[in-house]
This record gives sequence, structure tokens and C-alpha cells, in this order.
Amino acid sequence: MAKYRDPLANSQIYFERNKEPEQHLWISVLTKAVDDAFQGCDFNEALKAINWIKHDSADFKKVCVMAGRSPRYVRERILQALLEREKRIITNTERSRHETQKLKSNE
Repeated sequence: MAKYRDPLANSQIYFERNKEPEQHLWISVLTKAVDDAFQGCDFNEALKAINWIKHDSADFKKVCVMAGRSPRYVRERILQALLEREKRIITNTERSRHETQKLKSNE
């Protein structure tokens, strides 16, 4: 006798393979923004990405929906880490600016 197999047992694999190309594009856009926010070396671009997510703009919501993600869920899951990253960037930028001014005044 054959074992019963749940038809949705591999549903995650099924859904990943059957996404529309446009949805993959929007997932990439969202992924890039999160990557820029957390891993970006260009602090100006990192702050732009952080603000885009943090302020829950209409564009952010639209990208999340087009990517098949809940904007509220995405934002809530990463908001605390975003705020910490923003604080580190601002602190490092201010420290760097202060050190540069100090060097210029010593010349």
C-alpha cells in the first residue's frame, strides 16, 4: 500500500520555481535595498536605504507587495537593526568629520 503524500509537502520549492519574473525582479530590488542598508560601504547610500525602509514610504510598500512580501512584516523584522546601523553610521561620520576638522586646525 502506498503512503499518503501531502500534495503541498514541497510547496515552498513549488512556489519559488513558479514565481513570475517580475516578482523575482522586485525581490531583488528589496534585497538590494536591505543589503545597501546593512552592508553598504557608501554611508550616504546606506542612509538613503535605511530611510527608505524606516519611513515606510509608499514606494517601499509597493516594492514589498510586488515582491510578494508584507511591508509591515519586513519593516518590523529589521527596524531595530536598521536603527542601530543608522546610529553607528552617524556616530562614525561625526567622529570622522570631527577628526578631519581637528587635523585642519592644526595645520
